[in-house]
Amino acid sequence: MKALVVIVTIIGLSAVIGSIIVGKMVFEGKVVDKPYETGLRYDEMEKTKARFIFKLLNKEFHAGDNDIIFSIMDTSGIAVTDPHIILTLSRPSTTTYDREYRVNFIESGKYTARIRIPVAGYWDMKIRFIHDSQTVILEKRIYAAP
Repeated sequence: MKALVVIVTIIGLSAVIGSIIVGKMVFEGKVVDKPYETGLRYDEMEKTKARFIFKLLNKEFHAGDNDIIFSIMDTSGIAVTDPHIILTLSRPSTTTYDREYRVNFIESGKYTARIRIPVAGYWDMKIRFIHDSQTVILEKRIYAAP
């Protein structure tokens, strides 16, 4: 009976130590400096974000260069015409491929950008602009075919 308890204890400790080693190897570092304050800002941004409609006008993407066209309007149908919009493209699982792109104004509420998607798969697209002295971040997840 004692031998069984010792074996189970050794297996349990090995599993815990193995988990710690693997966790330290894949951990990319601190996620945010001040989590509580970041959470409050997130809640405020979510309220602001609900006042806007972000539509992708082209639906298909592929690995490589893509021209993206999108529109931004507020919920009352008024087009957003901010000349300083920033588009960020990132991979959900890593920060390695994070890139920012310049956005060009086409016409009332419509914008375009030339983006490069390095590998096929899912990507997070964020559109950031200032509206009424508040930063607004609108998000979409896209899929890039091979």
